[in-house]
Amino acid sequence: MSNQVPNLNSSQARISALSAGILFLLAYWFFGYDGITFSDDVYYLLAGQKFWEGTMEVNDYHFSSRWGAYVPSGLIGYLIGFDAHRISLISLLSYVATLILLVKILPKSFPAWVVVLWFCTQVYFLHFLTKVYPDSLLVLWTCLVPIAAVYRKNTPILAGIVLIAALFAGFLTKETIILLAPFPVFLFYFDWKKKDISYAFYLAILATGILLSAAYLSYFWIKFGDPLHRVSSINAGHYISEFTYADKSLWAMVRRLTILPIITFVERSYWAWIVFALPGIAQGLKSKKTPAFEFSLAFLCLLIGFWFMTSTLDFYNPIYLNPRHLIILVPILCLLIAIGWKKWQTSLRARFWMMGLLILGAAISLVQLDWKMAGFQIALLGVVYAYRFKFQAIIIAVILLAPAILAIPYQKNLKQYTSLIQTLSNEAQATNSQTFLLTNNFLEFSEEILFPEDKFTQEKLHGLDSFLIWEEAKKDTVTLLLYTYYQHAYPQEQEEIDAVLIKLRELGYGLTYEKNEDVFWKQIYLREQK
Repeated sequence: MSNQVPNLNSSQARISALSAGILFLLAYWFFGYDGITFSDDVYYLLAGQKFWEGTMEVNDYHFSSRWGAYVPSGLIGYLIGFDAHRISLISLLSYVATLILLVKILPKSFPAWVVVLWFCTQVYFLHFLTKVYPDSLLVLWTCLVPIAAVYRKNTPILAGIVLIAALFAGFLTKETIILLAPFPVFLFYFDWKKKDISYAFYLAILATGILLSAAYLSYFWIKFGDPLHRVSSINAGHYISEFTYADKSLWAMVRRLTILPIITFVERSYWAWIVFALPGIAQGLKSKKTPAFEFSLAFLCLLIGFWFMTSTLDFYNPIYLNPRHLIILVPILCLLIAIGWKKWQTSLRARFWMMGLLILGAAISLVQLDWKMAGFQIALLGVVYAYRFKFQAIIIAVILLAPAILAIPYQKNLKQYTSLIQTLSNEAQATNSQTFLLTNNFLEFSEEILFPEDKFTQEKLHGLDSFLIWEEAKKDTVTLLLYTYYQHAYPQEQEEIDAVLIKLRELGYGLTYEKNEDVFWKQIYLREQK
């Protein structure tokens, strides 16, 4: 009997790893759906439906001109039915296409199973696999930029066209792709420094960029009379809010530009991906070899952009580090992790730095009393420390897969999405003409997605704000039905809830019934007779 260790870098192993990754993503998409997020995804779902019905209008709202965000997803809904889960197939297709491209571009001397494993296990990355957001599609366009650059010597004209087309498609999807705009400029500088410039590649970039920019600006010039209308609408869409820093204290701005990005990376599980990618980044920047160099340069553009980029041109306001926006880092990091995989196992210095950074991440998690994240990073610290153990691949797979898989029942139990829809429907059916059914603002906002074919329930549901404008009692009974998930996802709504409770007393309503069950808090108020 042979005791030979299987070759994890063989062609068969690469095909097996890729197949396993695709099947895992498919299974996660099917079993991991926990409902919509009651936020921007509602707009994209409805905009996609309207577009394919021929009723969508581009207006001053900057989301309306994100064609790449809702046209492809809307086509899925048009073909197979308007259902939020089915429409999120567009995200699955984007992820699968990206994974295939990553494995294809990875040199055969590097382990494909590493790319697949790290690609399929980042919790926030997987969370939006089942959602309809532009960030999921942006994953593909972001990766195509450095991938196209890899082929700038072999097929320069096609590579240049694809690179600019990816940037353009990304911009039509979401403006975050602008963080990669400096990429071809930096690439030109390093190629020029090495005296190894493919002029056909950069001329193709220039010509394609001019052509697409002219077409894009001309559209807004013809429709709105201003070629820069899109820029104005983006500025208008990023106003002062709780997620801005320009209106906060100096300390808030300093904190955002120094320690807050690190804390966010740790909190949202990106830290480990960055730490394990560092050997690949160092190797790529030092050797200038493809594809490590192109992907390292792309990552640095994204990182610097996320750290310092302003959300508006009217004033300097560093963009809010929403963990959803950061998912475009994951595929770039996964390839770099694979490229540097052997490096850290043969370099004491690399392991020393990685262990130090993982200890820092674990310490931040412990200070925040985030025991799960601390444990996750300590487990990975053990992997780096005991790097020669026999079943390394299996143990790392368990460490990475466990949080990803456990996130499914956690999120489903937290949201109880099916119960939410059933409860709202039942309460609407039980509501008579003298009862006002009041619920969370974000549920009313999402009613067309929650009940796409049920106009009756849509009409019966009212958001908290609709009651706050009452100047006198209009109904005999007010039923306050709150989805307690708001405490997790929309804690700021507590202010409206408190205001409603005060308003009920002011208008002469008295509490007659109260019940907490599952994820609902139900209260019934009757108008007191004078």
